[in-house]
Amino acid sequence: MTVKKKPPLRAILFSLSFALSVYAQGPGIEQQLQQQQQQLPVYMRVQGVPQLVGPVAQSKDETEALIGLQKEQSANKRIELADAFVAKYPGSDFVQEAHTFRVYAYAQLGKTKESIAAAEQAIDTTIKFRDKLIAKADTDAKLTALEKEDIKKKDKDAVFLVKNSPQFITFVRQSEQRILGFYQTIIQGYQQLNDPAKVMESGERVIRFKPDEISTLMMVSNALAERPPANEQEKTRQMQRAEQLANQALSLLPGFMATEGARIPEEFRGETPAQMHYTLGLIYFHQKKLGSSQQEFLTAIKSRSKHPETYYRLGMAYEQDKKEDQAMEALGKSVFLKGTSEAEARAMLEKLYVRKNKSADGLEDYVKACGAKIGQ
Repeated sequence: MTVKKKPPLRAILFSLSFALSVYAQGPGIEQQLQQQQQQLPVYMRVQGVPQLVGPVAQSKDETEALIGLQKEQSANKRIELADAFVAKYPGSDFVQEAHTFRVYAYAQLGKTKESIAAAEQAIDTTIKFRDKLIAKADTDAKLTALEKEDIKKKDKDAVFLVKNSPQFITFVRQSEQRILGFYQTIIQGYQQLNDPAKVMESGERVIRFKPDEISTLMMVSNALAERPPANEQEKTRQMQRAEQLANQALSLLPGFMATEGARIPEEFRGETPAQMHYTLGLIYFHQKKLGSSQQEFLTAIKSRSKHPETYYRLGMAYEQDKKEDQAMEALGKSVFLKGTSEAEARAMLEKLYVRKNKSADGLEDYVKACGAKIGQ
């Protein structure tokens, strides 16, 4: 797979669901090989196929198996082909890709436990391949000029990996983002299985993997905040940890924006702080700190004024705080913007509206009036 540069933190500008489909449904293998042949400088050559740092098929049969796996549309058949690929080519650089297909095929079939297991295998094989190339780069760095010359005499296509090259740095960074994406899949899977202990355990594994990266802290804090346990003691512990991680991420935000902000497209620049404040608002809501929760949601809205879920959560916080007029306006904006929270926001709004007006007459006009206030 050819390394492609992405805008920083694009992986967390989607409400933290890490779009792994970029790997499962990206360019076809044939197109990738064509890109590899066109791109220079060359860092690896295997069987005459030049490419930047990344996996390479070792034979025509392996390449054809990869193409067939990627083109297959049936989830059941894709799992069958992926299993066959791993069995036939256990040493392939693309075993990590086969497991990626398995993750999404099982998810498509609603087999959450199997998807989690596949994601664990994808993490393991992605780490092994990353470490394999790191080890090669370390070995290449120790070679003398004479030793490199002797290797070149035996294999004119031989090249040497350089760890501080832009291509190698991008490869390592992308590998880490893939691993974080698989962890997100695991966390979401355990949320669906209603297993808060595993959610916490998986979150801590991510923190150990990337302890000081802002995207990691945001991902885990949001995952912990979105689905609190029913048990109050467990809920208190989970929200305390989520708050700690969210505040740690927030403390890193000024430095991140100073170094990376200019590289983020302008239309996405407000997403990162908005997501942080949204997560904190949710944490405070679960902790029944309603005033702080409302303030965090309002701060998030300043950076992301058309996010229906934030208005919905804000409406919930106002409603819990007995501020019904403010709750209705926030819910009206959420309904106007639609989104995944539309049904829940509408149900809550209608209940409050009827209670105040003794009738649902005029509700749609009220929603439109709330929508007109967005961004003011």
